[in-house]
Amino acid sequence: MSKERQDQCHRAVTGVVVKGLLPFSIVEAPWWRDMISTLNPQYQSPSRDLLSNTLIPAWYAVEKGNLKRELQVVADVAVTADGWTSVAQDHYLTVIVHYVKEGSMKENVLHTRAVYTSQTGEVIAEEIGDILDEFEIKHKVIAITVDNAANMDVAVKKMSIIKIGCFAHTLNIAAQKLYTVPSVSRWAGRIRAMVVWLKRSSLAKPVLKEKQKLLGLPEHAVILDVRNRWNSLFQMVERFLEQFPAIQAAAMDSRLKRAMEKDRLERITDDDFRKSEEFVKVMKILYTSTLCMSAERIPTLGQILPILGKLEHHFTISAEDSTFTKSIKDKIWGDLSKRYQENERIQQFLEEGTALDPRFKSRRVSDAVWDRVEEELISRATHQNKGETTQAQQSEDIEEAVGGDDLSDEACASPVATLKRAKLSALE
Repeated sequence: MSKERQDQCHRAVTGVVVKGLLPFSIVEAPWWRDMISTLNPQYQSPSRDLLSNTLIPAWYAVEKGNLKRELQVVADVAVTADGWTSVAQDHYLTVIVHYVKEGSMKENVLHTRAVYTSQTGEVIAEEIGDILDEFEIKHKVIAITVDNAANMDVAVKKMSIIKIGCFAHTLNIAAQKLYTVPSVSRWAGRIRAMVVWLKRSSLAKPVLKEKQKLLGLPEHAVILDVRNRWNSLFQMVERFLEQFPAIQAAAMDSRLKRAMEKDRLERITDDDFRKSEEFVKVMKILYTSTLCMSAERIPTLGQILPILGKLEHHFTISAEDSTFTKSIKDKIWGDLSKRYQENERIQQFLEEGTALDPRFKSRRVSDAVWDRVEEELISRATHQNKGETTQAQQSEDIEEAVGGDDLSDEACASPVATLKRAKLSALE
């Protein structure tokens, strides 16, 4: 096998391991080597050491270089940063860049860095700044999205960048406030106890599935909420409503009834079912909004103000609301109404984002917003014209230096001028 062909096979194996998130040790497994030998007897799979210390770093270096060159021609970027902890309790900081190229939105993970120091605001600002400097885009960042942690607030203020708090995370925080409402907490506790019992009992699963078939219900498992998992309370209650007939039938089955009585499990009443219906009706819009704001391939900034407007209308307490519903609405909007009020610049940034979003072109926007947008566009156009004038002046200076008419066409042709302009996309 030629060296070129071997390198090609090495790249393919590296791609499978990296993109498939496979352990490096897989390349030394006997069944892996049997597969490689069967596909191509002349090719020998790389060792774990070669893969981890040579092939992957080489691939990373190439991809990093390509990304840095791509970012050099981008005028503005946005950044997302988040600190997270792995299952092994190792802490990491991930920084992602978002930008528009040729009318298409793109995003790339710049770095996922292991951190071993206390994550104060000053430390985070330095870590993010180092990553941005590494890719030479620090001066291009127009806004950064982070969660609502206090240390992230301090870090962004130190970096002097506009901070847009993650709206999906903001909605999740508002939803978690419901755990502090006594009436909601007690009601959710009874449903949670039932779900835990059904998951824990070895006999409950087959009995529940049997009832689902008899009643013609989807054979879905019950869902247990986790307080720090987004939307999990809504998903638990929604699944409970879907499976309520099967759960009630299983609770009355003689095979489970005695065990439930032995465990003193409090039965779900019709009032709990009514409250579940009210809860899903009220919280559905919050769940949907979270899904809308968790998209990767579409701009989300312009949606914040319109969604907040709809949420304000939806969570306004009306005379016909029950006490249970009122307590939910009061707690949710009481938290959301305080968000994105830090300073006037953030409000203006959100207004401009909504105004420029074609999905909200029919939304009424004040003249002051359009005036700010117009001023920014004029400023950018003026700056661009100055740059073009400077480039033209440089060309004249070069022509004069080499003797006027003796300058060849190849020497004076601008790379920008010779490129054929592609048709602009809608986003461009």
